[in-house]
Amino acid sequence: MPAERVLPAVRLRAARLGWTCLLAALLSGCASGSGAEPIYQGSDAPGPSASTEPAAGISPSAAPADGTLAGTDPAGTDSAGTDPAGTDPADGAPGAPASGPAALPAVTYAGDEVTGLGVPWSIAVLPDGTLLFSDRETGDIMRAAADGTSLVGTLPDAAEASGEGGLLGLAVAGDFSDNPAVYAYYTSSGDNRVVRMSYEDNALGEPEEILTGIPKGNIHNGGRIAFGPDSRLYIGTGDAGNGSNAQDPESLGGKVLRLAPDGTVPTDNPTPGSPVYSRGHRNVQGLAWDSEERLWATEFGPEVDDELNLVVPGSNYGWPDVTGAPGRQGFVDAQVAWPSTATSSPSGMAIIDDTAYIGGLRGQRLWQVPLVGGQAGRPVSHFDGEFGRLRDVAEGSDGLLVVTNEGDGGARILRATLD
Repeated sequence: MPAERVLPAVRLRAARLGWTCLLAALLSGCASGSGAEPIYQGSDAPGPSASTEPAAGISPSAAPADGTLAGTDPAGTDSAGTDPAGTDPADGAPGAPASGPAALPAVTYAGDEVTGLGVPWSIAVLPDGTLLFSDRETGDIMRAAADGTSLVGTLPDAAEASGEGGLLGLAVAGDFSDNPAVYAYYTSSGDNRVVRMSYEDNALGEPEEILTGIPKGNIHNGGRIAFGPDSRLYIGTGDAGNGSNAQDPESLGGKVLRLAPDGTVPTDNPTPGSPVYSRGHRNVQGLAWDSEERLWATEFGPEVDDELNLVVPGSNYGWPDVTGAPGRQGFVDAQVAWPSTATSSPSGMAIIDDTAYIGGLRGQRLWQVPLVGGQAGRPVSHFDGEFGRLRDVAEGSDGLLVVTNEGDGGARILRATLD
């Protein structure tokens, strides 16, 4: 093991903080110690006036030859507080933008879809536009449609979870119209798990186990699930508070996992017989695909280095040895690293027309990130502090659906247009 990996955490953290602030000061003129400007791999994208538009980070010409960025940290606390390079997925080779960045759509609040919620965590949109959403604390799965809001099912085990656990992600497959079923990720009494439930007459059937044995903890339970364009189920997990899980190829913690809809392991996974698609993750929170079917993931960092990653199958994203994008051999660098988690804690994500829309928890804002040719451009933020913590983002019929997550009965699902 290289010597730098066994340095005391405090020394690594201090070195990283100093290096990040110096880099930010040199490249973007930020005040010493601010560390708030996200660092990204791609080129700048012109955008509309937003509530906060960060200064530029590293340009492609300023980055190391392999396109990597900055920042390392082997330990720390969850960026969400009390709750919590440029590569081609086919071959892992560095990618170049296919064309110059286009202007970003304007993001405008367009009203509330559902109000008075408890602790919503995930939203899924059915083919007819009906919304399903989960409540982390009660274990309820709710339906919202033109005829009102109703309960469609409950996972009682999830209501008994502690800490950051509970009923987390929801997903529906692309063939929902032919095979109506809802998938859910939740914390049971002994693990985190994924189940499948039939959906008929606006009600859920009994849960069928798809995957069990994902490590659970009071923190870092992951929980995002989504079906990819390949009709496979992708599962984002956390390290459950034990960083070694992320590097252990036998552990399901700290990973992106890939399964067939019936829970079997696809034959084209990176490791035969293993659901592990990528490893070295701290706490995956968002999964979405761009127009070229590249998978992107958001991830909580410790007190620094929240991440947006381009997920390359079979690759290692470094936790707990590194965070951000230090250019360390053997690890894939983040496409965007937020040096200050106070502005981000990136959670759920939707990608529309090759622009990622990411909810910020501690940051209490919506991040808009252009994705060009497998590289992330300059992030722009919206709604700074207007709606509290933003937990999930989904594509709606006329723009975005954004889930706020205040936990005091004031949470809601709001609409935003893209113009």
